[in-house]
Amino acid sequence: MSPLLDDMYNETAPASSFQVAGTSYRNEYYLVDEIYPERACFVKSLSCPNDCKRLKFMRAQEKARKDVERTFGALKKHEENAICEYNENEIIPPTQAFEVGSAKYMSRRAIVHDVETHHVLRRDLTEHIWNGNHINLKWNRSTIWKVNFPIKMFFRSI
Repeated sequence: MSPLLDDMYNETAPASSFQVAGTSYRNEYYLVDEIYPERACFVKSLSCPNDCKRLKFMRAQEKARKDVERTFGALKKHEENAICEYNENEIIPPTQAFEVGSAKYMSRRAIVHDVETHHVLRRDLTEHIWNGNHINLKWNRSTIWKVNFPIKMFFRSI
């Protein structure tokens, strides 16, 4: 099991509902590569786009991934200059227990594992990007954070 998905299963993940192309979604999503399974919370790129609309989606996702990688690369270069604070008196809230296999857990798991939602979300995002004149696929430093829909990145360990 994954801590990322566990938070969605037991409803401790941050609330992040959003709407794309008229469809409401209740969970955040992560841009992932092709090794990840089809889940409602993962948006994969298209491996073989067969028209201009899908090609634009693939380029937009690749641009977002590269922006995140560049940002993490820049942060990593300046790691020795990072400022970290540690407060030994800070009280860490206890972890909430949840029952694996309960009806509520299985219901949330089914929502996260819904393959149809995965495909509908990717289709809706493709439409959103295709119809959005505000989406610039040319990279420059001033546009890294100007994204008009919720977007997150999930890196796999190497």
